[in-house]
Amino acid sequence: MTAIYARQSVDKKDSISIETQIEMCRRYCTDEYRVYSDKGWSGKNLDRPEFQRLLSDIENGQVDKLVVYKLDRISRSLNDFSNLMETFKQYGVEFASTVETFDTSTPIGRAMLGIIMVFAELERENILLRVKDNYYARGEKGLYLGGVPVYGFDKIPAKLNGIKTSVLIPNNDLAAVKYIFSAYRESGSSLGQIVKALNERGVPSPAGKLWDSSKLSRLLRSPTYVMADVEVYRYFKEKGAKISNPVEDFTGERGCFLYGKREANERKYTDVHDHVLSLGLHDGVISPELWLDVQRKLDGNTQIKKGKSGSYSWLTGLIKCGKCGYAMRVQGGKYFYCTGKANHGACEGVDGKPRIADVEFAVYAELKRKFDEIRDIVMEEKKNVSSPKANKLKMRLEALNVQIDNLVDKITETTEAIGAVLEKKLEALIAERAEIQSELDKLGDAKTKLAYSDVIPLIDEFSEMPLETKREIARQFIVKILLWEDKIEIVWKF
Repeated sequence: MTAIYARQSVDKKDSISIETQIEMCRRYCTDEYRVYSDKGWSGKNLDRPEFQRLLSDIENGQVDKLVVYKLDRISRSLNDFSNLMETFKQYGVEFASTVETFDTSTPIGRAMLGIIMVFAELERENILLRVKDNYYARGEKGLYLGGVPVYGFDKIPAKLNGIKTSVLIPNNDLAAVKYIFSAYRESGSSLGQIVKALNERGVPSPAGKLWDSSKLSRLLRSPTYVMADVEVYRYFKEKGAKISNPVEDFTGERGCFLYGKREANERKYTDVHDHVLSLGLHDGVISPELWLDVQRKLDGNTQIKKGKSGSYSWLTGLIKCGKCGYAMRVQGGKYFYCTGKANHGACEGVDGKPRIADVEFAVYAELKRKFDEIRDIVMEEKKNVSSPKANKLKMRLEALNVQIDNLVDKITETTEAIGAVLEKKLEALIAERAEIQSELDKLGDAKTKLAYSDVIPLIDEFSEMPLETKREIARQFIVKILLWEDKIEIVWKF
């Protein structure tokens, strides 16, 4: 069925009526049609009763073509229009405009759709850029940038030059913050010792759970606490941070905010290169001398980066302490240790030093035994879209997007005759892009049957496999491994 949609916000002498719009659209209808009309509704958004009924009928498969008098009858927002085109494509609905001679059932109509989508993407990118620019502009003024305040502070609403923001004020946890900084500066103290002391005293962490070395390190690194002076300014300058305030503002009174993009696996504040440091509106609570002493001590620590232990054993991520359930990590590349004991002080740990090689040999033996039990079991797994074939398709898709963008620019700068030739080329590129996207979608949805018996013969080659391959095979069969002094318990997936 063909749908006709008409909209008129207000009656004006020079505006086209709902009735005239419908009459113009009827010429595009070759079979039965249904009319949807919204009188007295603006086109600034899609929240219109008849239009919502139309969308519902489209989703229910009742509409195969939509006709409007002009594009702006359906929406005045390019972003909304772009999303609607995706919806129409999803449900196989052709779209036509009588005035712009826009019809997605024709080659030129599809080419026009491609152009609209390009400009819609440009609008989305501009919106993101404006949001980002506004975020950094607020930060440079010292405004609070949102989120949960650091441990020891609450936030209260405030206004600065008419701008709504929040200001940090100390709370009762500040006493623990001051203890942590003072205790860590003491000679011979360590993160682990302070963690144990805090947990033994029942001092709640920022999340209300047990403390660990990671939480403690993040707290000690935060510049929110420091009464920032010139030495703090120099410290961050040497670290490569961009400082939004002039050095004369660093009077040893106000705390700071540090913000910027970082990788998900990086510890916060350890690499501040290209991050921005701004003085906040709140007062600092830790003297610059104490704060800098703590930073230099932390800078001198040589810790294995998060994830490094995973390069020593294929059991990392699976193996847990049988006594407390916390993860077992690698120590010195040869042994496992309980993080419940080391980081939380919540476990006595496994006596002795369980050797990685011994534990891996025992688990390998159990894997071989388990393989014999499940030879004929078949599992279903989703085919990985990141296959070599999919990767080549994605590379071609990216190249096509660049070509389409360049061609759109040329069409707007050339003569009508040459433009017609370029539009045909644009149509072909858009069609090819749609075919490639369809192939990618099929790869993503395709499923293949994989017998465990296809994996089992690999057990004899297990020792020669890369660490990551061993880990992936183990994770197909094992939920977790519990380790005690005298036994190992494997929790299987079936």
